[in-house]
Amino acid sequence: MTKYAAEPYRLFFPLGTLLFLAGVLLWVPLIFYPDEYPVLLHRALMLTGFTGCFIGGFLMTAVPKFSDTDPARLFEVFLFFSVTLVGLGAAFTQNEGVVLLLSALQPFVILMFLFSRITKRKQNPPYSFIFIFVGLLLWILSGVFGYTLNVEDFKRLHYEGAISAIILGVGSRLIPGILGHVEIVRTQRAAYERPVSLLKTVPLHFFFLIALFIASYFFPETIGNFLRFGVVLFIGMKYWLLYKTPKEKTALTWCIWISAWLIVLSFLIRGLLSDAGIHASHSLFINGIALLSFLIATRVIQSHGPNDKSLENSKVLYVMTALIFLASATRISAYLMPETYLRHLSYSAIVLALGVIIWGVKYLKLVRIKNNK
Repeated sequence: MTKYAAEPYRLFFPLGTLLFLAGVLLWVPLIFYPDEYPVLLHRALMLTGFTGCFIGGFLMTAVPKFSDTDPARLFEVFLFFSVTLVGLGAAFTQNEGVVLLLSALQPFVILMFLFSRITKRKQNPPYSFIFIFVGLLLWILSGVFGYTLNVEDFKRLHYEGAISAIILGVGSRLIPGILGHVEIVRTQRAAYERPVSLLKTVPLHFFFLIALFIASYFFPETIGNFLRFGVVLFIGMKYWLLYKTPKEKTALTWCIWISAWLIVLSFLIRGLLSDAGIHASHSLFINGIALLSFLIATRVIQSHGPNDKSLENSKVLYVMTALIFLASATRISAYLMPETYLRHLSYSAIVLALGVIIWGVKYLKLVRIKNNK
């Protein structure tokens, strides 16, 4: 268990995948029992369950390596697992405020883990990771204020803003690296590997992007939607180089490139379809958070496990990406067909689960530590 705890993705990626499937398949019975609408449990399983496990598993594995500090310890992994269960259990109270409040325990534990490593760092992590700290703080504050003040006012900041900020932070270092844009990585490393304080490695315009991103959630919705689109578009073009095709051409890089474009476009869709609300946001949830999580997990599993690059060129990745995109199109279009809305949720869930099951069968077995390793 100590070896598994040292690389927490080995525990949390499989658990997160199971919770993802549980959260998605909740919608399948709606075909036969349309009176049921388990939205609160669904959100808990997807945010606290799937998203929390994948973010925690990734950061608790990657940050010690980026900062050249001690790997995760067993009690730290157990603590994160415990608060995840507490957050999921809150969904059964049917009190959305309590769910928001207790889900804030996850980012708090991650934040404490990061501070315990960053303060002892032997080298600076990528400066784009400052967006991760912003995302974790937004996650905590939106949960606490959502409970104490008004759930509706902070709900979107909780399930969209916080996770999007973490994606922008992780993605601005990983996406160009995986796509083969070494010039971006080289430029970033020249800035953050200097022996100076972490904040001094962050370009001034990056602070402006962070401030604008946070402020956008306090503007009128229509204006805020397009401000966020502007921030994400800028990062997508400048840091992810999406206007260029991947230099390293594999199934993984093409699928990540597609997912990154879909993330940018999802913010545009949210702006253009403000009236669609949460329905339009599912473009980000499915094409961005879900798809990108499984694709990044593919690189993590491959590089930390068998170290076999051919795993990144499997046609399974194309199949999963196509099915997830189809699921997102089905979910968003459900808004336009109110008479068959619940059935479309079920159809989308089935297709989405199928894509993830296919991925899981191919890759999750590789998280095991072999006896001779």
